[in-house]
Formats: sequence, structure tokens, C-alpha cells
Amino acid sequence: MHASDIMTRRVLTVSPEHSVRHAARLMIDNRISGLPVCNDEGSLVGILSEGDLLRRSELGSKALKETGSRPQQGLETYIKAHSWRVGDVMTKDPVTVEADASVDQIAALMATHAIKRVPVVQRGRLLGVVSRRDILQVVLSSKPERFATGDEAIRRAVMARLLSDLNLDTIDVKVEGGVVALCGNVESGVKRLAARVAAEAVCGIGGVRNELRVINEADCKTSGHHR
Repeated sequence: MHASDIMTRRVLTVSPEHSVRHAARLMIDNRISGLPVCNDEGSLVGILSEGDLLRRSELGSKALKETGSRPQQGLETYIKAHSWRVGDVMTKDPVTVEADASVDQIAALMATHAIKRVPVVQRGRLLGVVSRRDILQVVLSSKPERFATGDEAIRRAVMARLLSDLNLDTIDVKVEGGVVALCGNVESGVKRLAARVAAEAVCGIGGVRNELRVINEADCKTSGHHR
């Protein structure tokens, strides 16, 4: 799945010449936390988010406090705090992707840069926006992989998943009537939980009985509940 499959195409935008008050009103009225900023040619030039407005002069002296040490940082803070032009306050050179970017690439960018949305562009022109909500919709609509049928096929699929994902090859996997039982000993409660998650990736939630025993029971109690 790619950006073009999940992005929002009808996106509210503002101009660098718009006022901060106008942009804030758009965000409040439409219940969104950020706006792409496009010039007259339709090219993306920045993003204005709620975070860009957290150090406004209207919020008082504490909001203006700056901990940076670069000489020009005080002037930059002053501009962002007092200017009424979106172009002065926005985040320039935002993180962007092209339409063929994969969902996992977009999710990784969001996590790395701690951002809530990623504009989708083509030759600098805005095509749409992928938000965290769009990513969550992918998670919501996805289903466990049911590539295995029959007890023996399911057993082999679970064993392969345990080995490929967790490098676990000592767990005894039993399957009866499509229900998987994980048996044996593991070194920690976290490993016990991870084994169950890996098995459920094959069989789905409710299709796994986790009968693994943690060698160190104290570790089991601090790492998670038995299932």
C-alpha cells in the first residue's frame, strides 16, 4: 500500500501571505492540527502546525522562553512569536513523500521526526496529505495473514514465523482443530508474550493458547500477565 492509496486528496491549504489568525481559525473550525502552506503556483513551501503556534506572544512570557544558544535564535523566536504572516511562522522545508512511498516508510518518517502528517508531492506540487489518522485506518482495516490451512500447515507457518521474527526454534508448537498451543520454556515474560504475538499473526487473536512457562517466574511477573 502506498501514499496515493491512503492520502487525503482534498486538503485545506493556506498561503504564506495569509494571517496566522486566519490559519488558526481554519484549524479550529475544521478540527485539524496543521495546514500545508502553498504559494500562488501551488507548490508546497511549508507546514503550519499547532506546534508552530506554541510560542506566540499572546500566550505570555513563559511561552516565549527560549533555551537555544545560537546567536540568531532569539531573533527567530521573536519573528515566530510576533509576526502575523503565515510565511514567517510556518515550518519551512517540511518532510514530504512522493505518491509511491510505502505506508511503512511514511510511518517510520512520522516516528523519526515526531510529526503528525506528511504532505505528498509531485515535482513540488501538493497532491495530498497522509496523517496519523490515515495510518490508523490501515491498521484498523488490516487482517491477520491466513496463508495456512490445515493443522499441519498452520503448525509449520507458526514455527516459521517464530524463527524468522524472533529467532525462536525451541518452542513446541501443537495445533488441533486450528487452535495453536505454544509449549515449552522461555527465558522471560517478554519473550513469552512475543511468541504469542507472532503466533497470532498467523492464526488471529483467540486462536492461540500460550502454555509457555517462564524459567524465571519473577521476570514473568514484571514483564506481563499470563494468558
